[in-house]
Amino acid sequence: MKLALIALLLPSALAAVKKTAANAKETAFLEEYATGEGTQVTDSGLMYRVLKDGSGGSPELATPCSCHYEGRTATNYPSGKTFDSSYARGQPTTFAPRQVIAAWTEAMQKMKVGSKWELVCPPEIAYGGRAMGSDIPANSVLVFTMEMLSCQGVSAEL
Repeated sequence: MKLALIALLLPSALAAVKKTAANAKETAFLEEYATGEGTQVTDSGLMYRVLKDGSGGSPELATPCSCHYEGRTATNYPSGKTFDSSYARGQPTTFAPRQVIAAWTEAMQKMKVGSKWELVCPPEIAYGGRAMGSDIPANSVLVFTMEMLSCQGVSAEL
Protein backbone atom coordinates (compact mmCIF):
# COMPACT_ATOMS: atom_id res chain seq x y z
CA MET A 1 0.00 0.00 0.00
CA LYS A 2 2.77 2.45 0.94
CA LEU A 3 4.62 1.84 -2.33
CA ALA A 4 1.41 2.33 -4.27
CA LEU A 5 0.79 5.64 -2.51
CA ILE A 6 4.34 6.81 -3.19
CA ALA A 7 3.96 5.79 -6.83
CA LEU A 8 0.82 7.94 -7.04
CA LEU A 9 2.15 11.01 -5.23
CA LEU A 10 5.77 11.04 -6.32
CA PRO A 11 5.41 11.96 -10.00
CA SER A 12 3.22 15.01 -9.38
CA ALA A 13 5.23 16.19 -6.37
CA LEU A 14 8.53 15.83 -8.22
CA ALA A 15 7.21 17.43 -11.40
CA ALA A 16 6.24 20.56 -9.49
CA VAL A 17 9.53 20.66 -7.64
CA LYS A 18 11.69 20.12 -10.72
CA LYS A 19 10.30 23.30 -12.27
CA THR A 20 12.00 25.46 -9.68
CA ALA A 21 14.85 23.42 -8.22
CA ALA A 22 17.96 25.55 -8.60
CA ASN A 23 20.02 23.03 -10.55
CA ALA A 24 20.33 19.49 -11.88
CA LYS A 25 22.11 18.34 -8.72
CA GLU A 26 19.13 19.36 -6.58
CA THR A 27 16.68 17.68 -8.96
CA ALA A 28 18.69 14.44 -8.78
CA PHE A 29 18.82 14.77 -4.98
CA LEU A 30 15.02 15.09 -4.82
CA GLU A 31 14.48 12.01 -6.97
CA GLU A 32 16.91 9.93 -4.93
CA TYR A 33 15.65 11.12 -1.55
CA ALA A 34 12.01 10.52 -2.47
CA THR A 35 12.62 6.83 -3.07
CA GLY A 36 14.86 6.33 -0.04
CA GLU A 37 13.93 4.06 2.83
CA GLY A 38 11.42 5.57 5.21
CA THR A 39 10.73 8.66 3.11
CA GLN A 40 7.20 10.06 3.27
CA VAL A 41 6.08 12.40 0.46
CA THR A 42 3.11 14.73 0.94
CA ASP A 43 0.88 16.32 -1.70
CA SER A 44 2.75 19.63 -1.30
CA GLY A 45 6.08 17.99 -2.18
CA LEU A 46 7.39 17.99 1.40
CA MET A 47 9.50 14.91 2.05
CA TYR A 48 10.38 13.69 5.50
CA ARG A 49 11.89 10.82 7.41
CA VAL A 50 11.07 10.14 11.03
CA LEU A 51 14.39 9.82 12.85
CA LYS A 52 12.81 9.50 16.30
CA ASP A 53 9.15 8.95 17.11
CA GLY A 54 7.62 11.26 19.67
CA SER A 55 5.02 10.12 22.16
CA GLY A 56 3.23 13.42 22.72
CA GLY A 57 0.52 15.38 21.02
CA SER A 58 0.78 17.58 17.93
CA PRO A 59 0.51 21.38 17.92
CA GLU A 60 -2.24 23.53 16.44
CA LEU A 61 -1.37 26.29 13.97
CA ALA A 62 -0.91 28.95 16.69
CA THR A 63 0.71 26.76 19.37
CA PRO A 64 4.20 27.97 20.41
CA CYS A 65 6.71 25.11 20.21
CA SER A 66 10.29 24.82 21.40
CA CYS A 67 12.40 23.18 18.68
CA HIS A 68 15.99 22.44 17.84
CA TYR A 69 16.85 22.50 14.16
CA GLU A 70 19.69 22.59 11.69
CA GLY A 71 19.38 23.60 8.04
CA ARG A 72 21.47 23.28 4.91
CA THR A 73 20.83 23.45 1.21
CA ALA A 74 20.49 20.17 -0.67
CA THR A 75 23.82 20.91 -2.36
CA ASN A 76 25.44 20.84 1.11
CA TYR A 77 23.63 17.70 2.31
CA PRO A 78 24.35 15.64 4.36
CA SER A 79 27.40 17.04 6.11
CA GLY A 80 28.23 20.33 4.40
CA LYS A 81 27.87 23.88 5.60
CA THR A 82 24.77 24.71 7.62
CA PHE A 83 23.06 28.06 7.10
CA ASP A 84 21.36 28.01 10.50
CA SER A 85 21.47 25.84 13.60
CA SER A 86 19.88 26.18 17.01
CA TYR A 87 22.14 23.32 18.09
CA ALA A 88 25.20 25.47 17.31
CA ARG A 89 23.70 28.33 19.33
CA GLY A 90 23.16 25.92 22.22
CA GLN A 91 19.54 26.96 22.65
CA PRO A 92 16.27 25.82 21.07
CA THR A 93 14.03 28.34 19.31
CA THR A 94 10.34 28.92 20.02
CA PHE A 95 7.82 29.56 17.25
CA ALA A 96 4.33 28.47 16.20
CA PRO A 97 3.65 26.52 13.01
CA ARG A 98 1.98 29.59 11.46
CA GLN A 99 5.17 31.68 11.88
CA VAL A 100 7.50 29.67 9.66
CA ILE A 101 7.91 28.55 6.04
CA ALA A 102 5.07 26.45 4.61
CA ALA A 103 7.12 23.24 4.75
CA TRP A 104 7.66 23.65 8.48
CA THR A 105 4.03 24.60 9.06
CA GLU A 106 2.97 21.34 7.45
CA ALA A 107 5.60 19.21 9.17
CA MET A 108 5.11 20.68 12.64
CA GLN A 109 1.39 19.92 12.60
CA LYS A 110 2.16 16.29 11.74
CA MET A 111 4.96 15.91 14.29
CA LYS A 112 4.45 14.76 17.87
CA VAL A 113 6.20 16.31 20.85
CA GLY A 114 9.47 14.43 21.36
CA SER A 115 9.94 13.54 17.70
CA LYS A 116 12.88 14.30 15.45
CA TRP A 117 12.46 14.46 11.67
CA GLU A 118 14.55 15.15 8.63
CA LEU A 119 12.68 17.46 6.25
CA VAL A 120 13.35 18.07 2.57
CA CYS A 121 11.68 21.31 1.52
CA PRO A 122 11.22 22.10 -2.17
CA PRO A 123 11.46 25.80 -3.09
CA GLU A 124 7.67 26.15 -3.47
CA ILE A 125 7.17 25.49 0.24
CA ALA A 126 10.41 27.10 1.43
CA TYR A 127 11.68 30.49 0.19
CA GLY A 128 10.74 30.09 -3.49
CA GLY A 129 12.45 32.52 -5.84
CA ARG A 130 13.85 34.65 -3.02
CA ALA A 131 17.49 34.31 -2.02
CA MET A 132 18.00 34.46 1.74
CA GLY A 133 21.38 36.05 2.28
CA SER A 134 24.45 34.57 0.66
CA ASP A 135 23.90 31.02 1.97
CA ILE A 136 20.49 30.25 0.41
CA PRO A 137 20.23 30.96 -3.33
CA ALA A 138 16.82 31.53 -4.91
CA ASN A 139 14.87 28.34 -5.67
CA SER A 140 16.93 26.21 -3.29
CA VAL A 141 15.87 22.85 -1.94
CA LEU A 142 16.43 22.94 1.82
CA VAL A 143 17.12 20.07 4.20
CA PHE A 144 16.42 20.42 7.91
CA THR A 145 16.77 18.23 10.92
CA MET A 146 14.02 19.32 13.30
CA GLU A 147 13.40 18.16 16.85
CA MET A 148 10.15 19.13 18.58
CA LEU A 149 11.05 19.42 22.26
CA SER A 150 7.81 20.83 23.68
CA CYS A 151 4.67 22.74 22.71
CA GLN A 152 2.68 25.01 25.00
CA GLY A 153 -0.33 23.15 26.38
CA VAL A 154 0.44 19.96 24.45
CA SER A 155 1.07 16.75 26.36
CA ALA A 156 4.56 15.28 26.14
CA GLU A 157 3.00 11.80 26.32
CA LEU A 158 -0.34 10.50 25.14
